[in-house]
Amino acid sequence: MIRYIITHAPNVSRGNQLRKRLGINSGSNRRAAGATSLSALALPLLLLPLPAFGQEAPTEEVIVTGIADRQLLLDAKTETGSRLGLTARETPAIVDILSERQIREFGARTNVEALNRAPGVTSSLPATSPGAPTMRGFTSSAVGLLYNGIRVTTPLIYTRASDSFLYERIEILKGPASVLYGEGALAGAINLVPKKAKLGATDGSLLASYGSFESLRLGGDVNAALGDQAAIRAVAAYGRTGGYVDDSDSRFFAASMSTLLKPVETLTIELAVDYSEDSYETADLGTPLVPRAIARDPSTVATGPGGLVIDKSLRDTNFNVTDAVLDSDTLWLRSRAIWQLNDALTFTNDLTSYQSHRQFINAEAYSFNPTSGLIDRTTGIVTHDIHHWIERPALSGDVTIGGMRNRFALGAEFSELRFATRRYFATTTSVDPFNPVRGRFPGGTSKLPPVNQRSTVAVQSVFGENALNLTPKWLIVAGGRHDWINLDRRLTGSAPFGRRYRALSWRVGTVYDLLPKTQLFAQYSRAIAPVGNLLSLSLVNSRFDLTKGRSVEAGVKSSFWGDRVDLTLAAYHLVQDNIITRDPANPALSVQGGRQSSRGVELSLSAAVTRQLRVDANWTRLDARFDTLIEAGGVNRAGNTPPRIPETVANLFAFYSFKYIPLTVSAGLRHAGRFFTDNANTIRAKGYTTVDAAIGYKFGAGELSLRGRNLTDAFYVDYSDVSNSQFQVAAPRSVELSLLARF
Repeated sequence: MIRYIITHAPNVSRGNQLRKRLGINSGSNRRAAGATSLSALALPLLLLPLPAFGQEAPTEEVIVTGIADRQLLLDAKTETGSRLGLTARETPAIVDILSERQIREFGARTNVEALNRAPGVTSSLPATSPGAPTMRGFTSSAVGLLYNGIRVTTPLIYTRASDSFLYERIEILKGPASVLYGEGALAGAINLVPKKAKLGATDGSLLASYGSFESLRLGGDVNAALGDQAAIRAVAAYGRTGGYVDDSDSRFFAASMSTLLKPVETLTIELAVDYSEDSYETADLGTPLVPRAIARDPSTVATGPGGLVIDKSLRDTNFNVTDAVLDSDTLWLRSRAIWQLNDALTFTNDLTSYQSHRQFINAEAYSFNPTSGLIDRTTGIVTHDIHHWIERPALSGDVTIGGMRNRFALGAEFSELRFATRRYFATTTSVDPFNPVRGRFPGGTSKLPPVNQRSTVAVQSVFGENALNLTPKWLIVAGGRHDWINLDRRLTGSAPFGRRYRALSWRVGTVYDLLPKTQLFAQYSRAIAPVGNLLSLSLVNSRFDLTKGRSVEAGVKSSFWGDRVDLTLAAYHLVQDNIITRDPANPALSVQGGRQSSRGVELSLSAAVTRQLRVDANWTRLDARFDTLIEAGGVNRAGNTPPRIPETVANLFAFYSFKYIPLTVSAGLRHAGRFFTDNANTIRAKGYTTVDAAIGYKFGAGELSLRGRNLTDAFYVDYSDVSNSQFQVAAPRSVELSLLARF
């Protein structure tokens, strides 16, 4: 059995601190071949030796805080929510933390699947920008994406799918985060925290899984202590899949090496290198809408004007050219030095280098031509060469002022991003929707045209934060950041241009302990964002100022029922002003003055209902809209929902461990509401609900799990970022058998 040790908490008797319970802790032919028999995969479970009833199973010790895993996360310090060493409970905003254990329990294989289990977050999987999230009524352009606390470039450029085995945890800060991470983080920030070397331990784990669509995952993780003052850790993951769409095989590989050095008690040095790559045989870039009259199996999961629908008979059809190229590689070099100056002051310096190279050579946008009855295709050659370095020194302190505890952080950030890209677009042959002769890319893919766009973004910032305990129960948190942003753009055939921005972001919030483990919080924030992606900003749009965001948020965080239930509840109102609109008096003229907003409620709950049963649930309901937006021709879009925003998102998970055998069963429901893909709200995708379930058997230092996904074989679509009338058809029912071993 697994023995849980409850860490000491004030006012809790020693007898209640120790609790023992069992561990909860390619087309239709390819699809048929990939749908491996559930009973066949379950057979290895029956062959494993069960412990005799008079014999105690090997004991594994897991240290947690409280009964439900979520309380550990509420009381954990988070660098994403502040640089003050505050816990999630002390932060005057919602900070959701997905631990490594939670990610594994949810069955999330990638960062994308993990984010879809988080409260109020949706993350789609188009091959061109996998992982692009939506949050609090805004899309990825308003969400800061971080790696180990460092924000690199714009989300649509940065996002890639990666194996969840690589991460120690994923942290999600809700609400404007420009005060911490600069321009663009209007709706929040997502921090992928990789596994790192740790002192005093030599251990590791191995992962292997195989499932439908010839999907394979392999992972290895080894941490080795090198005496008392050093440690090294190596982590690697490999994956491949045949895909559930014709000719859509893909693979990825990632590896990291980190070193932790502590030459003296007051100095800690972290060094790391991370490499990742992914590639697709021929990427599936979506399924176009077609008229109901020609559809062989029409479905209203997505609809458009003029009777356009999704044809289910095309769900396995790939419309890309046969020699398409879609691949990327990324290299991180990271260092962090932490110097404890004295008992009150700490100096930290982060120096990071990020390099990435990507190629997208595809027939990528598809649309039905009513005259010819064929699918017209446009082609694109897009490459990214990114070189980015970031230097961030900071001084933090924990002192007493007038008898009141005061935590502060002061620092600066310097960065330079150089971006070179090829962007060429044309057309290729049209194809029969039901028998496409896909052909090859016009002119071939071996020789690329010259780079035709270059951008440099240099940022200098200063920031400060402070958390003052006015009383032991009442905390005031405030922060500010000033950015100086220099943009230079060079386009072939055009004169170079640039823009200089200066911007101030700030926030003020408060946390009050209503009870020892029940906190009320409120926060007001101001943030900034460009009118578009800085790296591809046009000359016309470069003349516009930064947009401004503001947010008010309030809520409660609580642990109750003997620490068996953890709950967070928040209500918010978020506004972005000065988005681009048309002049009402002259609709041919673009001006600033538009406005977009969202308001909503988020609820998250984790409850240890019994010693064997745990339930995790979250629910988000929001109202996102354009308050002021006029488009070409003077058309008023006020009141419409912005594209890609589902206004309801919910997850429900249950985990049950049997009392006398090391067996755990779990089930999960996920629901996402309808969304639109255009500002006019004429192209709509229906909401959907999926059902997953798993059974896990623990033996010795290992665990064997059988998991089924989308068990009802729900047919639904997700966002595709290449055309608003083209959708990514989601994966059908699938199964997976996995083995995790620890040593």
